[in-house]
Amino acid sequence: MDRLPSSLLMLFASLGASAADTLARPDWQKHFDGRGVKGTIVVYEPALDRYSVFNEARAKQRFLPASTFKIPNAIIGLDEGSITDEKEVFAWDGKPKPVADWERDHTLDSGMRYSVVWMFQEIARRTGKARMREWLDRLDYGNRDISGGIDLFWLQGGLRVSAMEQVEFLHKLAEGRLPATQRAQRLVRTALVAEKTRDYTLYAKTGSQPTGANAINWWVGWVERKGRPVAYFAMNLAPNSRTVFADRMAIGRAILSGMKVLPTESQPA
Repeated sequence: MDRLPSSLLMLFASLGASAADTLARPDWQKHFDGRGVKGTIVVYEPALDRYSVFNEARAKQRFLPASTFKIPNAIIGLDEGSITDEKEVFAWDGKPKPVADWERDHTLDSGMRYSVVWMFQEIARRTGKARMREWLDRLDYGNRDISGGIDLFWLQGGLRVSAMEQVEFLHKLAEGRLPATQRAQRLVRTALVAEKTRDYTLYAKTGSQPTGANAINWWVGWVERKGRPVAYFAMNLAPNSRTVFADRMAIGRAILSGMKVLPTESQPA
C-alpha cells in the first residue's frame, strides 16, 4: 500500500488530537513557580479522552528530546537488529564516563534505567543514518531531523519534539500501535518500568540537556492501574542555574497526585 504524504498524515494526526477535550490548567503554575522554573506539562486521560495542559504554547513547541529519544532508539534498534534482544550485553570500554553507573556493562533494561548515553550512541551507529531516517519518518517522530551526527542528533543536533507529540507517541507505544513489531514495543515497555506497586505501574523516562541555547529537562511516561493506562504525561522545563535533577519529578508527581493518578506518597514495591 502506498504511504500517505506526510502533510496528510500530520493533518489526520492533528484532527485526532483536536477531537479530544483540552482543559487548560493555569492553576498548575504554582508547582513550577515553587521550583523557580518555567515549563509545561501535558496529561492525557484516555478514559475521559481529555488533555489537561499547562502552558499550551510551550506544550506545542519542539525541543531537543535528549535522552527521551532512547525510547524510539530502542524500538528501532530492536527491529533493525542493532539490539539483539533484552539480554544482549553492551560492554563498557573501560574509559571514565561522566556518570559512575555508566562505567560497567549494560543490557537494554539497565541501559534505559541509568540512561546510558554511550550505549544508545552505539545502537544508533549500528542502525546507521539511512535506516534511522526511514524509521523517524515511519514513526512520525517530531521534526524527523537527524542532522548533527548519527550519535548526537538527539543530544545536540537537529531533532526536535514537543510535549504533545511525546504524549501521542507514548500512547501508541503503550497500546502497541506504533508501526514496529509487537516484540520491540513489548521489550521497550518493560525497560521503561520505573516503579511497580500493588496499585500502579509507572513507566517513565527522563531526558536532559543542561547547558547551552537548547537546554531542556524532560520527564515523560504513563501510569497504569489494573493493567490499563490511566494517564500519559510529558513535561519539560527550561533549566536555570538553580534547577536540580529532581525538580521535574517533584513537579510532575505533585500534578499527577493532585489528579489522583499517582498516590500522594509513591512507595515502590
